[in-house]
Amino acid sequence: MRNERATSESFSARLVRSHLDGEGLRDREARAVRLFSWLTTGAAVLGVAFAPLLGSAQTLLLVGALGALSLLERRLATRIEGGFFRPWLPWVNSAVEASTPGILLVLDEIFHGPELALTREGLVVYAAAVLLSALRLRRRLSLFAGALAATEYLAFYFAVCLPSLPAVHLATLEPGFALVRAALLLASGGLAALLASQLVSVAQGAVRHVREQDFAGKYIIHERLGAGGMAEVFRATYSPEGGFEKPVAIKRILASYAGDPEFLDLFRREARLGSMLSHPNVVQILDVGRQGPSLFMAMELVDGLSLLEAMRVLLRPLPMAAVAYVGAELADALDYIHRRAGPSGEPLHLVHRDVNPANILASRYGEVKLADFGIARAARGSHLTRPGVLRGKLSYLAPEQLEGDSLDGRSDLFSLGLTLRETLTGRRLFHGSEAEILAAIVDSAPLPNASLDLAGVPGELDQAIAGLLRRDPEARTASGQELRAALCLVPPPAAPYPNGKEELAAFVRQALERKAGSASAPPDDPNRTRRVVDPLAEARAVALGEPAPRPRRLAN
Repeated sequence: MRNERATSESFSARLVRSHLDGEGLRDREARAVRLFSWLTTGAAVLGVAFAPLLGSAQTLLLVGALGALSLLERRLATRIEGGFFRPWLPWVNSAVEASTPGILLVLDEIFHGPELALTREGLVVYAAAVLLSALRLRRRLSLFAGALAATEYLAFYFAVCLPSLPAVHLATLEPGFALVRAALLLASGGLAALLASQLVSVAQGAVRHVREQDFAGKYIIHERLGAGGMAEVFRATYSPEGGFEKPVAIKRILASYAGDPEFLDLFRREARLGSMLSHPNVVQILDVGRQGPSLFMAMELVDGLSLLEAMRVLLRPLPMAAVAYVGAELADALDYIHRRAGPSGEPLHLVHRDVNPANILASRYGEVKLADFGIARAARGSHLTRPGVLRGKLSYLAPEQLEGDSLDGRSDLFSLGLTLRETLTGRRLFHGSEAEILAAIVDSAPLPNASLDLAGVPGELDQAIAGLLRRDPEARTASGQELRAALCLVPPPAAPYPNGKEELAAFVRQALERKAGSASAPPDDPNRTRRVVDPLAEARAVALGEPAPRPRRLAN
C-alpha cells in the first residue's frame, strides 16, 4: 500500500513527506515544545493577574504547576535542538500538552466544587491544547490528542464530578451534555488533523511552485529566450548550495517530442559532443539531465543575439571588419572542432553540419560563439540521417551534403562561406523554392568572384570568401587554419583585428537596444499617422534574401 501511494504521489508531495518524516521532524518538535513552554509561562502570568478571582491557594498551586512545566518544556526544547530525539517523543509531548488543561479542572473542583469546574473555561483551554498538536503536521498525533482530551474529560466527569454534584444542579451538567463536550473535544482533534493536512498541502503547493523555477534542484528558470520546432531555451541561474550563482541557458525538449526516440538521440548526441569541446568560440555544454518526462541541457549563456536576429532587427548587414572578425573567430573554432581527438588520441573527424547565421551567437562585448551541435557527428561514424531526410538549413548546405557523399570539415567551411557572404551583403546566396535551392547548390558551377556581388570589398576578403564557396571540396579552402590566415591578410579598415571585435560589439549592442525599445515602446498616438511594414512582406524578404520592404503610412 505504501509503495502504491509513493508511486501515485507527485514528486513535490514525496519531497515534502520525506522532509516531514525525516529531518524536519525534530525541528518541528523543538518548535512545538518551545511554543508550549511560552504558553504555559503566559498562563502562569495570567493566573497571578486573576489571583483575586481564583484565590491565593489555588493561584499558588496553579502558578507552581505551570511554572515547573514551563521550565521542563524549555529544557526539553533545548535538548531537542541540540540533537536529542526519539520517535516516541512527539506522542509523549502531545499527551502532556493535551492533559495540561486538566490541572485547571482539578484545582477548580478542589477549591470551588464540581459545578464551577464543569462550567468554567476549562473546555475551551482543552480544545486549544488539542489544536496545538497541528503544529507537528501529523494527523495521527492530532487525533490522538483529541481522543486523549475527550477520555480525560469523561473520566474527570464520571469519576470525580458526577458523584459530588448536588441533587439539584444545572441541566447542562447532566451526563448527556458531558458526552457532547467530550465529542466536541474529539472533534477538535479531527479539526487539528484537518489543519495539519492543509498545512502539508500548502507546503506541497509551495514546493511545486518553487520547483517550476528551481529547475532540477539547482537551476532557477527565468524568461524564455526562444523556441524552435522541437526545443525551447530559457535564461536561468545556476544556483547550487553555498550561495554560488552563474547565469546559464537551459535548452529543454518540448513535451510533444519528449517521447521521440530519434530526437532524444540527437539531443543526447549534442550534449555528448558539446561536453567534449572546450573552446572560447564554442558554446559550452555545462550539464545535461532529465526534468520530469523531458531532457534538458544547461549551456553557456551568451549575452547577445544570433547574427541572423541582429541583422533582422537592424535591417542591414554587418560592417566589413565585423564580418572578417566573425570569419576569423569561427575559422579558429571549426579548426579546433575538425581536429578534435577522442580520449585515446584518435581523431574524431567531427563535422558540425549546421553552420548558419542562426547558430552563430555574438555578445554585446564582441564575443563569437558557435552553437547547436544537435546534428553534428563524426564524419566516419554512424549515419543519423535516414535516406531522403536532410539535416541542417537547406540554404546553407554544401553540395556533398545534398548528394549524400562523405563529409569532412570542408562542408562546414562551405556553410561558413555562405554565412559570411550573407552577413556582408545582407542577402542569401541561395533562395527560392526548395527545388530551386537544391538545383542552385548542386548544379551550379564554381562561383567566380564577380558573381558574389561584393563591390567595394577588399580583394583579400572577397577571395577568402570565394575560396570557401567552390563546389568541388578539393578546390575549396582546406581548413579553418588556412581560412584564418587568409582573413588576417585583409587590410584595414576591413581587417578582422583590431577593430572587428569593437564593430561587432557595437552592432550587437545597437540591435539589443532597438529590440528592447520595440518591446517596451508606448502605444502609438491615435491622432497621428504611423509608418508600418507589412510583416508578411518583411518575412518573405528575409527568407528570400531580398531588400526589406519600405514602410507605408497608415492613418489611425
